[in-house]
Amino acid sequence: MEKGPFNLIMLGRSGSGKGTQAQILAQEFNLEYIGTGDLLRKFSEQKNAAARRMKETMAQGKLTPSWMPFFIWMQKLAYTDAHKGVLFDGSPRMLGEAITLDEVLDWFDRKNVEVLLIDISRDTAHQRLLKRRVCGVCKHGAYVENEQTPLTHCQYCGGNLTIRAEDNPDGIDARLDWFDAEVTKVIEHYRAKGNLIVVSGETDPETVHREILEELAKKNILPHQEKE
Repeated sequence: MEKGPFNLIMLGRSGSGKGTQAQILAQEFNLEYIGTGDLLRKFSEQKNAAARRMKETMAQGKLTPSWMPFFIWMQKLAYTDAHKGVLFDGSPRMLGEAITLDEVLDWFDRKNVEVLLIDISRDTAHQRLLKRRVCGVCKHGAYVENEQTPLTHCQYCGGNLTIRAEDNPDGIDARLDWFDAEVTKVIEHYRAKGNLIVVSGETDPETVHREILEELAKKNILPHQEKE
């Protein structure tokens, strides 16, 4: 029986590399990418009171109100071709959001849903985030492995690398605390539903990606199935 377009929800601690993997998978599977973090950061650069408040909230590592991410990605989902799969990167973050997202996807008749957790330890996440940089042009990420010769330009486009406002020690700890307290409930929710896939993110990106494809292949989900 036809299950409809493939839809993927990406979970993982900050620094797990899920954003990088999400972008690759969205291209391979021809999925509509809904990156909550990127959309919120773009919104925070606007010139209005809500945007300024958003920027302050993110810089402090605090969680944005639940209605804001839903407001942003629902607009994108509403205009996505019903026959095209979607990839959610950055949502849901709380159990209530996960339950609501289940209802939304069901209402849109998107029943073919898998949830991918890229699992790393809290210590690994903290160390990676302290070293993380992002390109101001193409938004690719990079990590400073040697502080004596820090990276300053993007290897992809040559743009300047900067530190995200939220990647300060207090902001990092706040986000990791939130993951431990709330996102773990989301993970258990999907585990109980039987559509959770767990892949270690402790290795290099190429190895992580290969293991993701292996896990998806076990469920007869292959990239070429989603391409036209």
